[in-house]
Amino acid sequence: MSEGELVAAFQGYIALTNQIFFGYVGLLSGFLVMSYLVADKISIFLASIAVGLFSLVSSTLIFGILLNRNDAEQLMALMLEQRGTGNLDLPWLGTNPPWAATTTTFLYITVTIGGYLACVAYFFYKRNSQSRGQ
Repeated sequence: MSEGELVAAFQGYIALTNQIFFGYVGLLSGFLVMSYLVADKISIFLASIAVGLFSLVSSTLIFGILLNRNDAEQLMALMLEQRGTGNLDLPWLGTNPPWAATTTTFLYITVTIGGYLACVAYFFYKRNSQSRGQ
């Protein structure tokens, strides 16, 4: 791949990851608002459906982020390999340390799973605390 193709592909992966991530943040926000407003007002059946759908969509988005970040990691490895052989004319391309891509992937997944768990915990907290009259 040429330098231009590497840059375009890498920027595409980063842009797609950010789009998925911010869509996920929107999903979390919507679920939190729903939890605040109606957690204690809906039946157990509807609560199960809401949490189930939230879990399904969340897992799909988290998995999409993971797959996209894995591809970006592989591309970063290719950039570092080409830089090591001296085949790149752009001196700034591939200067990130090899661990940076893996660390970023770990942070994305940690934040998304943590957000999911916090939202579900908040839903059940609001459901239980409001049903007790607090």
